[in-house]
Amino acid sequence: MAIELWVTHNLEKLFPESRKPGGGAESISLKAARNETEDAQVALHVPRGLEVREASFAFSDLVGPGGERIPKKQLSGWWQWYVYVLNNPPQNKEPSSYLREAPGFFPDAFLEERVIAIRDEWTQPLWVSVTVPEGTTPGEYTGALAIDLVDGNAEKHHFEVPITLTVWPFTLPDEFHLHHTEWFWPQAVADYYHLEPWSEPLWGWIEKAAADMARHKQDMILTPFPELVEVRQTPSGALEYDFSKLDRWIGTFKKAGVDWIEGAHVAGRGGGWESDFVWQRFPVMGEDGKPVDVSREKLSEEAFEPYVEEFLKSIHAHLTQTGWAERYAQHVADEPIPANEESWRHRARKVREWLPGVPTIDAIETEGLHGYVDWPVPQIQEAGPERKRHADEDLWTYTCLFPQGQYPNRFLDYPSIRNRIAFWLCWSLELKGFLHWGYNSWRAWQGVPVRVDISPWMDASAGSIYCADRNPLPAGDPHIVYPGKNDYCSSVRWEVVRKGFEDFEYLYLLEQAAEKGDGRHHEAAKALLARVREEVAATPLIHTRDNLLLLSVREQVGELLAKLGVD
Repeated sequence: MAIELWVTHNLEKLFPESRKPGGGAESISLKAARNETEDAQVALHVPRGLEVREASFAFSDLVGPGGERIPKKQLSGWWQWYVYVLNNPPQNKEPSSYLREAPGFFPDAFLEERVIAIRDEWTQPLWVSVTVPEGTTPGEYTGALAIDLVDGNAEKHHFEVPITLTVWPFTLPDEFHLHHTEWFWPQAVADYYHLEPWSEPLWGWIEKAAADMARHKQDMILTPFPELVEVRQTPSGALEYDFSKLDRWIGTFKKAGVDWIEGAHVAGRGGGWESDFVWQRFPVMGEDGKPVDVSREKLSEEAFEPYVEEFLKSIHAHLTQTGWAERYAQHVADEPIPANEESWRHRARKVREWLPGVPTIDAIETEGLHGYVDWPVPQIQEAGPERKRHADEDLWTYTCLFPQGQYPNRFLDYPSIRNRIAFWLCWSLELKGFLHWGYNSWRAWQGVPVRVDISPWMDASAGSIYCADRNPLPAGDPHIVYPGKNDYCSSVRWEVVRKGFEDFEYLYLLEQAAEKGDGRHHEAAKALLARVREEVAATPLIHTRDNLLLLSVREQVGELLAKLGVD
């Protein structure tokens, strides 16, 4: 049997046993705006009894109108790694909500290696991306992807995959209209690579995270003030602050294009899920260089509150002085519920009093906080059209361990469309931002009795499969990138998130253009946008599961933007 090759779109998830469908495409055909990245997948199936010792690939330039070229450096490819998933989401009662039953292999991570081996009876996907530079002349561009294989008998196999790219005559802006934050955990990087906290090698990884986030349309960075601001108490009891690490952190992310500062939480639960919130204690050093005891045993909540006040006010004053305060939002405490919302309100009142003009933002699990949080962030199942809206707040949304079932989420065993549709819903529900807690939480989940390092390459649930309550984290929830040797490795899910943000911007631009006239194309745009709101992405439960429909509507939006003359 011969090696099979076929091409598919960026929403299909391929598996080791996937086979070429009848009439399967053998060429890549893409349409994209300027300043956009568009993707496809190439699959190789190696038959039984034949192993591939070396598989490599290379791109040509894409040649377009008048001989203009999109250079091959704008084309990228990554071999995909199958992650072994042990459990489907534990709360899912409907097998139709995930792709197939675990345990089993699911495609996700991108490998750094350009040359790999492929075993027999195995399908190996290659993710292909084309980034269209700003200023590219609209029109059709053609080129090729070359794939070369050397099998176990030293025989060579060569494939040429034609690439056709249509560049539309409009440009996606550098700054999108939907906020985006994925929480970055520098200590997880230090732990994984065995680095000293805040050493130069760690700062190198922080710079790489900033660049990766900017490429994926993230514009906010969770900023752990207690780790970045050194506080020293003088003999008189006054506090002095060293902002040098904070300045380096903010400067690093802003240079990459992640422009908003998202102050980390200043309070947390004092005990279990329903317990009251208490102020987070931060380290204070004495003049002798030894820690000052600011523990709850030493200082009550009331006694420590002035420390928090001065700490936040000093940070705000510094951000104002540096010109960074205009893009700064502050967390109070994560996920208040009705049982502890009063203790949360007290701290929110204080934070808003201390930081006038600074928006507060928090993931919330109660609707009783209007007037206390400027950017409320309910889970996506709670952000539907039935939720009461207030003119004085910007409603966001988030996903994490939940929702499960048929709701959108980014779990490894979910169809990619359930990840991407979340951002169509952000547009149709008029949400202002999207939050997720797990950019790179590669550490063992709380309470896991495991004494070995956790690798996301082998454990997609942060070790929580070992929890005694048999309630593991859904696969992929703790992270969306993987630790590589030289850089962060992306994933199918992370690229789909980027596409979702680009989709949002398509819809935003079309809505803006449609409102500026009533011609034939304007009316077609209004009708298509109405279809998105009513059918494609109506509510967190009522949305399309049809890959081809979503891709077709995205193409229709692009064609209308081109006809409407959007720049």
